[in-house]
Amino acid sequence: MTFTLRWGIIATGGISTKFAEDLLVDPSTRGSDVAHKIAAVGSRSVASAQKFIDRLRSDPSPNQWGEDGWNAWGLGNGVLDGAKAYGSYDEVFADPNVDAVYIGTPHTFHHANAKAALLAGKNVLCEKPFTFDLEELDELIAIAKEKKLFLMEAVWTRFHPIAYALQDLLKSGRLGKIKRMSADFSMNYQPDTRPDSNRMIDPEQGGGSLLDQGPYPSVWAMLALHQLPSNTDTDPRVVASYQRIYERSGVDAASTWVVSWKGLAEATLVTDMTASGYDDACVVITCEDADVAIAYPPWRPERLTIVPHSKYEPGNIREREVKEYPTAKAGAGMHYEADEVARCIRDGKTQSERMPLAESRITQRWLDDVRKAGGTVLKTA
Repeated sequence: MTFTLRWGIIATGGISTKFAEDLLVDPSTRGSDVAHKIAAVGSRSVASAQKFIDRLRSDPSPNQWGEDGWNAWGLGNGVLDGAKAYGSYDEVFADPNVDAVYIGTPHTFHHANAKAALLAGKNVLCEKPFTFDLEELDELIAIAKEKKLFLMEAVWTRFHPIAYALQDLLKSGRLGKIKRMSADFSMNYQPDTRPDSNRMIDPEQGGGSLLDQGPYPSVWAMLALHQLPSNTDTDPRVVASYQRIYERSGVDAASTWVVSWKGLAEATLVTDMTASGYDDACVVITCEDADVAIAYPPWRPERLTIVPHSKYEPGNIREREVKEYPTAKAGAGMHYEADEVARCIRDGKTQSERMPLAESRITQRWLDDVRKAGGTVLKTA
């Protein structure tokens, strides 16, 4: 019998919309052994929450990804049956029909929202960055541990087919030892055209490139280096960093930091909200016998290229290989992480082996260290 996880969705913005849409996609399109149900939605008003639910129930016209009939399976299989609209988050946390809560609020609210959900006895999937700083995250971890609840950071990219394929390639030894890597999430957000209240501009909302974009270069470093079987450094640290300040508000326009895994390799990680990313390679992993390039975008790439070294350089691989690893046939790709949560809760686990809390702590520390060293304006509220 298929295990079905009952979700409470917190906030009704763009990221929550994508997540909820993916819960309506037929699990068989990605070979999943679990299913999902949306039991409750919480917003600032009942009307806003109901509008969100009604949008999910609308006729199966194309969704934001251009897919026709994206909600047909979910509507036909009861994913939204009985879904309740609440005008507060606390009502979602108190709903006995909710097994797990998805936190899709702005990241400066993640700690408070996740804490309230955990204290109410709910399992939690929280959007990235997990919290504003490591101290907040450690409090959430302590509560989840005390209450024996599941807690995970929503790093959806970890669960995409290309992430597993990259790790299999690196672990195979075919490319030889990893020498270094870089990962870059640059996006020309055109900050000068945005109002002071924009979430990327406003320090009160944790604005700047680092907190918003930083989890993505971080995840590729964790997948390629930290989870490599030969890695013995369990606490890799930032050894150098630089932030370019966006003078208008004091947040970072761009951040660069270098992380070292002792005895293994270094990763240079970049975020930038003022320049476009390089389409052919947002991640480059330099190995002894060839390089690996992952195509843009870093949050949902689908193309991996093995690139031979120059003819002047040593290396045993001389033919370029392009490999495609598309996400599921339907949806944005957020259903993979939802499936992971469902399996873990079904199996009585309080954290994911693929996305463990210890690794969230590592990347949270990086963001803390870069921000504190860079002189950016911090949240004061």
